[in-house]
Amino acid sequence: MGDKKVELWDSLPGAKYNASRYQLAERIMKVLDYIYKDEIVKHFDKGWQFAKFNIVRTDKARRQLNGFDCGIFVMNWLEDIECTSHGSNKFQHASERVRVALSLLKNPKNKRLKEVRESARRVVDEELDMLAQHGPSIPHHPIARKPMTRSQAK
Repeated sequence: MGDKKVELWDSLPGAKYNASRYQLAERIMKVLDYIYKDEIVKHFDKGWQFAKFNIVRTDKARRQLNGFDCGIFVMNWLEDIECTSHGSNKFQHASERVRVALSLLKNPKNKRLKEVRESARRVVDEELDMLAQHGPSIPHHPIARKPMTRSQAK
Protein backbone atom coordinates (compact mmCIF):
# COMPACT_ATOMS: atom_id res chain seq x y z
CA MET A 1 0.00 0.00 0.00
CA GLY A 2 2.74 2.45 0.95
CA ASP A 3 4.55 1.91 -2.35
CA LYS A 4 1.29 2.18 -4.29
CA LYS A 5 2.28 -0.92 -6.17
CA VAL A 6 0.41 -4.09 -7.23
CA GLU A 7 2.49 -7.19 -7.88
CA LEU A 8 1.24 -9.82 -10.31
CA TRP A 9 2.31 -13.22 -9.00
CA ASP A 10 1.65 -15.51 -11.94
CA SER A 11 2.03 -19.27 -11.47
CA LEU A 12 1.69 -19.90 -15.20
CA PRO A 13 3.26 -16.94 -17.01
CA GLY A 14 2.98 -16.64 -20.75
CA ALA A 15 3.41 -13.85 -23.26
CA LYS A 16 -0.02 -14.40 -24.80
CA TYR A 17 -1.71 -13.73 -21.42
CA ASN A 18 0.35 -10.77 -20.17
CA ALA A 19 -1.78 -7.99 -21.64
CA SER A 20 -5.06 -9.50 -20.48
CA ARG A 21 -3.69 -10.04 -16.97
CA TYR A 22 -2.62 -6.40 -16.72
CA GLN A 23 -6.07 -5.33 -17.97
CA LEU A 24 -7.75 -7.57 -15.41
CA ALA A 25 -5.56 -6.11 -12.63
CA GLU A 26 -6.54 -2.59 -13.73
CA ARG A 27 -10.25 -3.54 -13.64
CA ILE A 28 -9.85 -5.05 -10.17
CA MET A 29 -8.20 -1.85 -8.93
CA LYS A 30 -11.13 0.20 -10.27
CA VAL A 31 -13.58 -2.15 -8.55
CA LEU A 32 -11.67 -1.71 -5.27
CA ASP A 33 -11.98 2.07 -5.68
CA TYR A 34 -15.73 1.67 -6.08
CA ILE A 35 -16.20 -0.79 -3.22
CA TYR A 36 -14.05 1.15 -0.74
CA LYS A 37 -14.94 4.69 -1.85
CA ASP A 38 -16.26 5.69 1.60
CA GLU A 39 -13.18 4.32 3.41
CA ILE A 40 -10.85 5.97 0.89
CA VAL A 41 -12.45 9.37 1.48
CA LYS A 42 -12.16 8.90 5.27
CA HIS A 43 -8.60 7.61 5.47
CA PHE A 44 -6.63 8.89 2.46
CA ASP A 45 -5.76 12.17 0.79
CA LYS A 46 -8.07 13.60 -1.84
CA GLY A 47 -7.57 11.91 -5.20
CA TRP A 48 -6.08 8.73 -3.73
CA GLN A 49 -7.09 5.68 -5.82
CA PHE A 50 -6.17 2.03 -6.14
CA ALA A 51 -6.44 2.55 -9.92
CA LYS A 52 -3.36 4.80 -9.74
CA PHE A 53 -1.16 2.01 -8.34
CA ASN A 54 1.72 0.83 -10.48
CA ILE A 55 1.18 -2.76 -11.72
CA VAL A 56 4.35 -4.83 -11.92
CA ARG A 57 5.06 -8.46 -12.67
CA THR A 58 7.22 -10.38 -10.21
CA ASP A 59 9.19 -13.60 -10.60
CA LYS A 60 8.65 -14.56 -6.95
CA ALA A 61 5.72 -16.87 -7.66
CA ARG A 62 6.10 -20.62 -7.78
CA ARG A 63 5.60 -22.13 -11.20
CA GLN A 64 2.99 -24.80 -11.71
CA LEU A 65 3.92 -27.72 -13.89
CA ASN A 66 0.73 -27.95 -15.95
CA GLY A 67 -2.05 -25.78 -17.31
CA PHE A 68 -5.02 -27.29 -15.51
CA ASP A 69 -4.36 -27.15 -11.76
CA CYS A 70 -4.38 -23.36 -11.38
CA GLY A 71 -7.04 -23.15 -8.66
CA ILE A 72 -5.70 -25.99 -6.51
CA PHE A 73 -2.12 -24.81 -7.08
CA VAL A 74 -2.86 -21.25 -5.93
CA MET A 75 -4.90 -22.44 -2.91
CA ASN A 76 -1.99 -24.65 -1.88
CA TRP A 77 0.51 -21.88 -2.41
CA LEU A 78 -1.54 -19.36 -0.41
CA GLU A 79 -1.69 -21.80 2.51
CA ASP A 80 2.09 -22.10 2.30
CA ILE A 81 2.90 -18.43 1.60
CA GLU A 82 4.73 -17.93 4.90
CA CYS A 83 7.23 -20.68 4.10
CA THR A 84 10.59 -19.91 2.57
CA SER A 85 10.17 -22.45 -0.21
CA HIS A 86 8.99 -19.94 -2.84
CA GLY A 87 10.18 -20.92 -6.26
CA SER A 88 10.17 -24.66 -5.60
CA ASN A 89 8.11 -27.05 -7.66
CA LYS A 90 7.24 -29.51 -4.93
CA PHE A 91 3.52 -29.20 -5.73
CA GLN A 92 1.95 -32.59 -6.40
CA HIS A 93 -1.29 -31.91 -8.25
CA ALA A 94 -3.00 -35.28 -7.64
CA SER A 95 -2.42 -35.40 -3.90
CA GLU A 96 -3.23 -31.69 -3.52
CA ARG A 97 -6.57 -32.14 -5.30
CA VAL A 98 -7.44 -34.92 -2.85
CA ARG A 99 -6.23 -32.90 0.17
CA VAL A 100 -8.24 -29.80 -0.80
CA ALA A 101 -11.33 -31.87 -1.66
CA LEU A 102 -11.18 -33.67 1.70
CA SER A 103 -10.67 -30.44 3.63
CA LEU A 104 -13.74 -28.95 1.91
CA LEU A 105 -15.71 -32.14 2.44
CA LYS A 106 -14.89 -32.40 6.15
CA ASN A 107 -15.44 -28.71 6.84
CA PRO A 108 -18.05 -28.26 9.62
CA LYS A 109 -19.93 -25.79 7.39
CA ASN A 110 -20.47 -28.45 4.72
CA LYS A 111 -24.25 -28.91 4.84
CA ARG A 112 -24.10 -32.03 2.64
CA LEU A 113 -21.50 -33.96 4.65
CA LYS A 114 -24.05 -36.45 5.99
CA GLU A 115 -25.36 -37.08 2.47
CA VAL A 116 -21.83 -37.59 1.11
CA ARG A 117 -20.97 -40.02 3.91
CA GLU A 118 -24.12 -42.04 3.22
CA SER A 119 -23.33 -42.11 -0.48
CA ALA A 120 -19.74 -43.23 0.21
CA ARG A 121 -21.04 -45.98 2.50
CA ARG A 122 -23.33 -47.21 -0.32
CA VAL A 123 -20.39 -47.29 -2.74
CA VAL A 124 -18.29 -49.31 -0.26
CA ASP A 125 -21.22 -51.70 0.30
CA GLU A 126 -21.62 -52.17 -3.47
CA GLU A 127 -17.88 -52.80 -3.89
CA LEU A 128 -17.90 -55.33 -1.06
CA ASP A 129 -20.94 -57.08 -2.57
CA MET A 130 -19.15 -57.28 -5.92
CA LEU A 131 -16.02 -58.60 -4.25
CA ALA A 132 -18.05 -61.22 -2.36
CA GLN A 133 -19.69 -62.36 -5.60
CA HIS A 134 -16.57 -62.44 -7.76
CA GLY A 135 -13.85 -63.11 -5.20
CA PRO A 136 -10.46 -61.43 -5.29
CA SER A 137 -10.20 -61.91 -9.05
CA ILE A 138 -9.85 -58.18 -9.62
CA PRO A 139 -6.19 -57.66 -8.56
CA HIS A 140 -5.96 -54.09 -9.90
CA HIS A 141 -8.96 -52.99 -7.84
CA PRO A 142 -7.96 -51.20 -4.58
CA ILE A 143 -10.58 -52.99 -2.47
CA ALA A 144 -9.48 -56.37 -3.81
CA ARG A 145 -6.01 -55.80 -2.39
CA LYS A 146 -7.28 -55.91 1.18
CA PRO A 147 -10.47 -57.95 1.34
CA MET A 148 -12.70 -57.09 4.27
CA THR A 149 -16.15 -57.90 5.53
CA ARG A 150 -19.05 -55.44 5.74
CA SER A 151 -18.65 -55.19 9.50
CA GLN A 152 -14.98 -54.20 9.05
CA ALA A 153 -15.92 -51.51 6.51
CA LYS A 154 -18.44 -49.89 8.85
